[in-house]
Amino acid sequence: MISLRLQSVTALSLALLSLLAGPVAAYSSLFGSLAAFVPSLLFAVLVMRKVGSDSADFLRTAVLAEFGKLVLIGLLCAAAFIWVKPLAPGFFFLGMIGVIVANWFGMARMIPG
Repeated sequence: MISLRLQSVTALSLALLSLLAGPVAAYSSLFGSLAAFVPSLLFAVLVMRKVGSDSADFLRTAVLAEFGKLVLIGLLCAAAFIWVKPLAPGFFFLGMIGVIVANWFGMARMIPG
């Protein structure tokens, strides 16, 4: 859950920093962040329910959840580009990439060593 908190803080920080470029940049960054955060949250919920169960069942759930996460990211990106007007694509992808990188750092912090 450290990773999800780090993603939330990153998303809000990027949206506030993007506000310096204007409101369109800020909400574009926020939508990009949400397009990466929401699928990650759903993945975590699905996988955490199977922790400690049969390893085959856990692996099946993890693979299906990852596939669902990728599909949902694609759908959320498409929805944002279709229905959110105006949208600043650079800030959208800034928010999205920022949240994905925050996820990597959050996961790295959980590795003992």
